[in-house]
Amino acid sequence: MTKDSTVRIGKHEISRFRFLLGSLMMMIGLRPLLDEWLGERIWADVSTDIFFAFALISGLHAISGQPRQLRFCLLLISTIIILRSFHYTLHIQMPVFDKAQMVVGAIFLVQMLIMIWVHIVKENEVTLDLIMAAACAYILLGMVWAYAYYFLENFHPGSFNIVENSTDDLVDFNYYSFVTLTTVGYGDILAITRAARALSIFEAITGQLYLAIMISRLVGLHASQSGNNNRK
Repeated sequence: MTKDSTVRIGKHEISRFRFLLGSLMMMIGLRPLLDEWLGERIWADVSTDIFFAFALISGLHAISGQPRQLRFCLLLISTIIILRSFHYTLHIQMPVFDKAQMVVGAIFLVQMLIMIWVHIVKENEVTLDLIMAAACAYILLGMVWAYAYYFLENFHPGSFNIVENSTDDLVDFNYYSFVTLTTVGYGDILAITRAARALSIFEAITGQLYLAIMISRLVGLHASQSGNNNRK
C-alpha cells in the first residue's frame, strides 16, 4: 500500500477508503443518536457538520489521484462551507441557503460516487483498499438516493407517509433509503405518489444489481489474480 493510498492518524496508517467508509458511517449513524442525547438541535447540527467535514476531507483524499475532479470537488466543498457558515452567522432564517447547501452537497456525493466507481473499474487487483472502495460506493448510493427523496418531498409534499412527520432533514430519508436499498422494507415509511414509488423501485433494483455486479467483478479479479500467481 503506497503512502498516497493511506491516511496517517498518529502512528497508524489507514487506507483512504477505509477512512472514508468510517466517516460516512459516522455521518449517517450518529446524527439520530445525537438528536436524542443532546436535545438541543444546534449541537446536533454542529456535530453533524463535523462528521460531514470528515467525510468531505476523506472523500477528497480518496479521489486525490484525479486532479481535474479534485479541483471541481474543492469548488463544491468551498461552496458548502460558505453556505453552511450562513446557517450559524445569520440571525434570521434563510431557507434558500439551506436548500442551496443541500443541492451542492448532493452534487458532491454524486461526483464522489462516480470517481470511486471509475477507480474500481480501473483496478485490476483485488486489495483491501478496493473492497473498502466498493463498500464506500454502496453507502454513497444510499446517501444519494436519500437526497433524491428529500428533494422530491420538498418539491411535492406528501410524497411519503412518515409516522413522525419530521421531514425537515435527511435523517428519515437516510433511513428509508437504506431500508429500500437493502430491500428490508419495514413499511413504517411509505411511498405515496407514483414518483416516490418509482424512485423506490429504481433504488431497490440498483442495490441488488450493484451487489451482484460488484461481487462478480471482485470474484473474477481474484480468480484471475490467483491464476496469474499460480502460473508464476
